[in-house]
Amino acid sequence: MTLKKRLSIRKPSAPKSRVFAHSVAANAATVFDKLAFFVISVITARYLGPAHFGEYTSALAFATFFSIFADMGSAEALVRSVSLEPESERSHFAAAIEMRLLLSAAAYGLLALALYFTGYNRNTAYLALVLGIARVGNVFLSGFYALFDAKERFFLSSFFNSSFSFTVLAGTICVVLLQYDYFALAWVRAVTAILYIAVVGALTLRYFRPRWKSADLASFFKTTLPFTLGTISGNISQNATVPILSLLRGTTPAGLFTGGYLFFSSLFFIPSNLNRVLLPYLYRCPYPEEREKFQFAHDIYARLYAMLSFYIFIVLFFYSNDLVMLVFGGHYAASTGVLRISAFGVPFVFTVAGAIIQSLDMQPVLARIQATSAVFSLVACLSLIPPFGAEGAAAAMVAAWALAFFAMYLFLYRKRYVRLYRTFMAYVKLGLITMGLYALHITLLSRIHFLASFLVISALYAVAVMSLLVTGDDIRVLRETVGLKWARK
Repeated sequence: MTLKKRLSIRKPSAPKSRVFAHSVAANAATVFDKLAFFVISVITARYLGPAHFGEYTSALAFATFFSIFADMGSAEALVRSVSLEPESERSHFAAAIEMRLLLSAAAYGLLALALYFTGYNRNTAYLALVLGIARVGNVFLSGFYALFDAKERFFLSSFFNSSFSFTVLAGTICVVLLQYDYFALAWVRAVTAILYIAVVGALTLRYFRPRWKSADLASFFKTTLPFTLGTISGNISQNATVPILSLLRGTTPAGLFTGGYLFFSSLFFIPSNLNRVLLPYLYRCPYPEEREKFQFAHDIYARLYAMLSFYIFIVLFFYSNDLVMLVFGGHYAASTGVLRISAFGVPFVFTVAGAIIQSLDMQPVLARIQATSAVFSLVACLSLIPPFGAEGAAAAMVAAWALAFFAMYLFLYRKRYVRLYRTFMAYVKLGLITMGLYALHITLLSRIHFLASFLVISALYAVAVMSLLVTGDDIRVLRETVGLKWARK
């Protein structure tokens, strides 16, 4: 099959099966992507040591913070515009590319300017400039992936994402084997980003043929505005902590924070990927005419997120010290406290509430919630980092996520967009299960090897969830979603 045919491949007809297939494709690729970058981070941390790894992660976090200004919500706006106005997709795509070109240049310029006021040493500043090329390039590249998502071509974006991460991983291994310095590690990311922009951009422009009209840029910019505040707010909440920590307490604490936080941040893709697949589907469902589709999506996703997030919390909280020692080694023992605190944020990040609000075309409401959370995050970081260091940074992030989580659900509850009783009961049951398992862990299982304890806890959690939360209706929905047909006796 030629690439052109792949780009124009028809979508499956059954909505449930289509959403499931796309979810599998997107998540399989992203699992590989996140696993690859997790391995890259572990290799880098072990190779450089806490001091140099702190410089590297401080520079990477600084570059990541400014790179988000190359997006400003244009990816989400493109998904919305193409989903709602498919007849104008070529014009929307052209406007999105023009906007990203302008924003990318501005974002890198801001990055370079801001470095003069940080007080970073020469090496950290140079690393930030090189990694800025990589991070801004990645954000620009995601504009092409947003078009694939809007047209529900998740297999394409999945392929490019996976191959990108594999290339960076291979380059990192080569740098370590050749015993080059951390500048070489930074250039691996930068050069890979440049090459992928050239290849993916050329192929996408050739087969999707954007329609270039200057008037479309202004129109698309107005469409982007409701998403801009949310993007900036999300960037502050997720990416401002490490730069603040490195500026207030130094680059070494920033590296120790990253060592613990990495286990958690590597899992962000799960809710974001599932929501990314859900959004194009719900955008095409008018509300309130098809209100039950929103309720169905919420119930399925919310309970799935709850079950996953509580299990992840259990693993990260119960076995934080073992995980840090196993993956990073004794030099990063101080990262254990960061991981234990960060684990409390998992249930708040794993939520479908934001996607439901966005699919109802109420992005301004979501943006205000995200802005409030971002401001709270900054205040909390500035208050908690000076006395508590890396652990204070982790606590500030958890508090900000909790604020956003409860604010989104309060809005949905007060406006009666979805019913929340089943979701609330799921959280209550999962909370009781978790407390029971923790009591068992500290009284009996903590005395045995952590792998054996982990297997016992996992088995007990699975049994409890299947008994208390999974119903016959859930199994029926799952069979319909994956297209299984059981023969009648």
